[in-house]
Amino acid sequence: MFFNTFLGIKLRKFVTQIIIIFGFILITIYVIKIKNPISKNNKTSSEVIFEQESFNETLLKKRKKQSAPILKVKIKYGDTLEKILRNNNFKNDEIFDAIKETKKVFNPKNIVNGQTIIIKYQLTNKKKEKKIESISLPLEFNKSVLLERIEEKFLAKIVSEKTIKRVIKKKGFITDSLYLSALRSGVDVKTITETIRIFSFSVDFQRDIWPKDTFEILYEEELLKYNKSKKDPGNILYANLVLKSGVSLKLYRFENEKKEIEYFDETGKSAQKLLMKTPIDGARISSGYGKRRHPILGYNVAHRGVDFAAPKGTPIYAAGNGIIEEKGRKGAYGKYIRIRHANNYKTAYAHLSKFAKTSGRVKQGQTIGYVGSTGRSTGPHLHYEIIRNGKRINPQKLKLPSGKKLKGSELKLFLEKKNKIDRRLDNLDVY
Repeated sequence: MFFNTFLGIKLRKFVTQIIIIFGFILITIYVIKIKNPISKNNKTSSEVIFEQESFNETLLKKRKKQSAPILKVKIKYGDTLEKILRNNNFKNDEIFDAIKETKKVFNPKNIVNGQTIIIKYQLTNKKKEKKIESISLPLEFNKSVLLERIEEKFLAKIVSEKTIKRVIKKKGFITDSLYLSALRSGVDVKTITETIRIFSFSVDFQRDIWPKDTFEILYEEELLKYNKSKKDPGNILYANLVLKSGVSLKLYRFENEKKEIEYFDETGKSAQKLLMKTPIDGARISSGYGKRRHPILGYNVAHRGVDFAAPKGTPIYAAGNGIIEEKGRKGAYGKYIRIRHANNYKTAYAHLSKFAKTSGRVKQGQTIGYVGSTGRSTGPHLHYEIIRNGKRINPQKLKLPSGKKLKGSELKLFLEKKNKIDRRLDNLDVY
């Protein structure tokens, strides 16, 4: 009896000790799990995500470090692609290979002043020497030449960006000149210049335009799809000048079946004539045709032209289609241009500050030079002459035949297009 009791007590103590030891082990394991809840091979989803994010951040940092540096170079007068690359420490063999490949799609000599070349590169082991990764060379509004390194060779191609088109309506009062007033209204220079050319056959911008006259222009505009800040003006569909006299000069763009483009009034009568009334916008007549007291010589002389006073640098337009037969310095005329037109007409432009990049044949309304004060001159102005059959005539009294009048099927087609433009004008807000 005693022995059995003794064994029972011993057994109970042993079991108790086992339980205590096992409990201690469990507590130890639990504490370890609290301090380090997950092993390398058994992670929770939250920790996996955290570690993935950390990895991505590291990768991005790594890529940032590895991404090619960018060099932007604005093209200046006299620059060539070869010159730009040499001036920026690119390897000679790189330059040769890059230009050779570029020539397959574009002549690098035709790069335009003011454009920006974008060059991605990598630095070589040698100090300051660069290795070309890619070159982006702008061509037109939405086109560029892209030269890329593929392994150890270059590949050149012309790439185009997607564009969207829209129609813009601009309207405003003329306070000083059509050019400046339209510019303040947000119309681009190209569109303004073309608008002036359109009206120049029927409007004398020096005498016919007055403050509070109004203008209205409807024109197309093209934008890059992914960079809408970059714009390119398109065709002028409609233009209107409402003058102080109450006269409204509405002109509509019309392209015939021969793809010829002209501007016509509401009745289908062409606005175009042989010569423009005035080859400059926003100028005042400072000296008319005929005898006058010469401001420098001090005695009366015959003035065989008209002087237009205007700020230095004001654009001067070709009065008509023709061929430049003289261009350069000409004594008292200073910088001088003479253009030969049809029907034995010639026009001459003197005292220019500089010439536009033109030679040979020019179009009516094309910029040929800029107002200056070269030669025998007291201030910036344009001296303008019209010569007919070898004799100088008064530009202000020149009467030219009216333009052609549309008839038949052409007139019908024009009126259809005119009505479409009118509906657009009614439904479009001023931009």
